[in-house]
Amino acid sequence: MPKVVDHDARRAQIVDAVIRVVHRAGYTGVSVRSVADEAGWSTGAIRHYFVSQQQLIAHAMADLSVRVRQRLERRGSEATDVEGLVALLAEVLPLDAARRGETEMWTALVVAARTDSELGAVWREVHGQLRGLMESCVLMLQQLSGHELDIPTETDRLHALIDGMALHGTLAPRLTAARMRAVLRAHLEQLAH
Repeated sequence: MPKVVDHDARRAQIVDAVIRVVHRAGYTGVSVRSVADEAGWSTGAIRHYFVSQQQLIAHAMADLSVRVRQRLERRGSEATDVEGLVALLAEVLPLDAARRGETEMWTALVVAARTDSELGAVWREVHGQLRGLMESCVLMLQQLSGHELDIPTETDRLHALIDGMALHGTLAPRLTAARMRAVLRAHLEQLAH
């Protein structure tokens, strides 16, 4: 009887290997060979799923987006007060080793997306989704506060705060998870009151 292979699980393992390579060697260290070595596979096994390095990286970026979106969807129903919004938005911050690795990879891929049209398309889609998330949070804060907020301005401010903390939390680990949560909570409470 032939062996049953879970191709989705294998692709997820490959993405995990890409994240580890980016963490260790940066974006320029990503190649089919380095990912195969990291995953403990042959380059042929990687090429079975991804025929080129560009396809591998584009898939990793899209997969990372799906992982984060799934976490956000699980938290979405709890985002009915400031604490729920903090928990929701914390899903896109580097508050632990796994999310720090994701943020490192995302940052590296965003830079690469400036010159790679396939990655650029993935980035634009994800950026739009993140902006939608920020706007939804601001609308919830307006509802909680009972007063009108400048939705576009507050959406931009919240998005900049999240992006800034993600970058600083990755590049400057002295910005601790507790500090990021405290800053986020203070900002959201200010808007809610």
